Amino acid sequence: MKYINEFLTHFSERPTFTKVEVERFLKQSRAGRTYSKRFVSNLLQHQRIIRITKGVYTLHDNAEVIGFAFSPFYYGLMYALSYYDIIEERANPIILTTRIVRTGTRNIMGLNAQIFRLPKNLFFGYVMVKGTEFYYPISDIEKTFLDLRYFKINLNERVMERLKQKINRKKLKEYSKMYQFLR
Repeated sequence: MKYINEFLTHFSERPTFTKVEVERFLKQSRAGRTYSKRFVSNLLQHQRIIRITKGVYTLHDNAEVIGFAFSPFYYGLMYALSYYDIIEERANPIILTTRIVRTGTRNIMGLNAQIFRLPKNLFFGYVMVKGTEFYYPISDIEKTFLDLRYFKINLNERVMERLKQKINRKKLKEYSKMYQFLR
């Protein structure tokens, strides 16, 4: 595997990369046209890279990078509630994206990641937070509340009380205007 060190250096600063980017990298390195498929297969076999979804890979064994395979995205719903310490349990990644993807639960990197699709006009209300290796987007508390209502996810009373205590009512009112078309 002649190009491995260059490859690892080149892609180590990115959360994810695609099969097309690997092909482009190998082409610039003057590798043969058909080598990329074998190259990726060998890296997977030797556990140098991790497959997130079809054609999207990562070098990082960190669940924070899963969402980048579905860009544009943000983490939300129960994952956000866990991040903001509204619920005590650590939630599996919940990804909200505008891309046309198969929604539902997928086993990615040993976790049951859930994927939800949002209309483009409801893709707002997230902040970038520092993870262990990368910054990633996560919905703010007000957007999380509205997304829970949009997807008809009910919370128990104790969790709902904790959520209501942290909500900025002015921001919630502004965000709610974006949801007016739903009525």
